[in-house]
Amino acid sequence: MPISSTFKLSLAHINDTHSHFEPTSVSLVIPEVNIKVCLDTGGFARIKNTVDSFRKQADESDCPFLFLHAGDCFQGSLYYSLFKGEVNARLLNLLGLDAMTLGNHELDLGNTPVAEFLDHIDFPLLAGNWDISNEDIGKSNRLTDKEKLQPYSPNEKRANIIYKDFGNTRVAIFGICIDKMAAIANPDDDTPFLDATTVVRNTVAYLHSKAIKHIILLSHLGYEADLEMANAIEGLSVVIGGHSHTLQGDFSAFGWESEEPYGRIVSDTVVFQAGCHAMFSGLVELEFDDTGKVINHTGGNYLMIDTDFHESMSIECEGRAENITDAKRIAKQYLEKQNRIILVNSSNEISEILNNEYRPAVLEMTSDIVTQVPSRLRHVRIPDEDGGSCIAPLVCDAMLYSARSRGNTIDFAIHNAGGVRVSVESGPLTAAEVAGRLLPFEIDIVKYKATGSQFREALEGAINNATNNGVEGTGDGSYPYLADLKFDYDTCLPMGKRITTLLFRQNNRWTPILGEIWYTAVSSAYTTKGKEGYDALNHRQNDSMSIGVTLSESFIEYARTKFELVNVADSECHLYHRQ
Repeated sequence: MPISSTFKLSLAHINDTHSHFEPTSVSLVIPEVNIKVCLDTGGFARIKNTVDSFRKQADESDCPFLFLHAGDCFQGSLYYSLFKGEVNARLLNLLGLDAMTLGNHELDLGNTPVAEFLDHIDFPLLAGNWDISNEDIGKSNRLTDKEKLQPYSPNEKRANIIYKDFGNTRVAIFGICIDKMAAIANPDDDTPFLDATTVVRNTVAYLHSKAIKHIILLSHLGYEADLEMANAIEGLSVVIGGHSHTLQGDFSAFGWESEEPYGRIVSDTVVFQAGCHAMFSGLVELEFDDTGKVINHTGGNYLMIDTDFHESMSIECEGRAENITDAKRIAKQYLEKQNRIILVNSSNEISEILNNEYRPAVLEMTSDIVTQVPSRLRHVRIPDEDGGSCIAPLVCDAMLYSARSRGNTIDFAIHNAGGVRVSVESGPLTAAEVAGRLLPFEIDIVKYKATGSQFREALEGAINNATNNGVEGTGDGSYPYLADLKFDYDTCLPMGKRITTLLFRQNNRWTPILGEIWYTAVSSAYTTKGKEGYDALNHRQNDSMSIGVTLSESFIEYARTKFELVNVADSECHLYHRQ
């Protein structure tokens, strides 16, 4: 009988970095002494130094090494708001990635930003279920011409694949994105996304037909979908995932609830994910048998903090520490012993580039106070027992203000709850807070037309989607918030009849919306394309046109000139839950 052989691979991974090039502040709890520690974690400079050390360790032990990114590098911080994909391409190149898969937020503004990103990266971008074979030949910057893109192969009905040869072992890597991309992002109509499961199954079958057994799927589907994929398709060795921001591993030593073990095994496939926002680096040592099955894996997700973290950390004491100095000493000793923490220097080429070329513009926005907020403005996506979002209606007011101040006649505004990201605390509100955290998605505001019936259908569709009421929704971010429009929604009525009242403000009076009358509204470009239940707004006669301002720009100009607390009850949205 032939002697079976094993193959070892060291694999580092990150996902959903969302332009968080700078460190992120987090709170850790030291349970034994009731000390809460606030310190900076992660950031691209620390990722680079950490992964460089991983790579060096692998080289010293003569172990093959890979570094993969599972998508969503765009959006999420002021760096993206100000510099779009330029800074991502530049810094990701410096990280030394072997490959990255496409995330949904890469397509928030259509295909063009991805095409421009591909012009500047030096690693492959994997999108194995993205069919670009019928791309419009008239486009000025076509995806079809990009050597770094590995899309769907229509002739073979599978993903394009990259290969890494390590001695006698060939490792295959391919990437898959959310197949409902058109529902949550803005891919161009001529480049659809195909069913993820079908493409993965076909790709694995192709690889097996070529006697290639060591197969890595780089996925931007979300953790639950990754587990389902592993269960459904035999022959995947490893799934490196993203999208759901799942942090695997035991971080209970810091007072964090553990979500999942690091490396979830499902039907002989091991699934990994590494949180989000560049705070963690995952590293796994994999051992495969000659069939491609992972027979052993060790490693974990690591929280990266600076080697001199104790000098900048802040402390809250509730335990036996007698003073702050004592507490810092205890915290330092405790954290230095934790095996889920890596102490790493944050100085290198990346930090120099950020400091010298990009951070000055960010700091300028950080010091730009646009208004004073008198009391906390809570944000929730779906109204609860305490009411709805207080900040989302203000975002809608800002959209109206920006459109009308530019000479547009607008009846009302609609915005999806997921487009607003955080609550706003009382005190000074800076341009950085607005563009970097509150409204970080750089999406245009557009004016458009629809009939009263279409608006009624869109609002119900968005709420049905957000609440999974009769449909399999894509998330609660679709819930609508409004300005100069209000409705009642009855959860128990038949689909199509759940909006029982729909009124808009006309000459300071609430007036019924009539089914066949055309109205003009403003929303984000995302919403008007019919995403996440708003299908009725995406029709041939909607005449959508950008007003020339993004969501964050609109809110900043509104806050500077006409900021006031809305009477939330005056723009209320009622959800009736009958027993």
